[in-house]
Amino acid sequence: MSEERFQELEEKLAFVEMASTEMGEEIFRQQQEIEALTKAHQTLLRRLESLQDAADQGDGNNVERPPHY
Repeated sequence: MSEERFQELEEKLAFVEMASTEMGEEIFRQQQEIEALTKAHQTLLRRLESLQDAADQGDGNNVERPPHY
């Protein structure tokens, strides 16, 4: 194998290793973002359920007219 061809292969390998490292870092960042969004989504679902429960409990005879009536 010629020295020139060997040099080209080393350059390509270095590029592939760099790209692989960058992709790994991006995947790690995206996984952190997914976890944060999942946590926020679960929090919002719990909050929505509690608001629905409160609204369901308030549908009784406790409904008062606003003061302007």
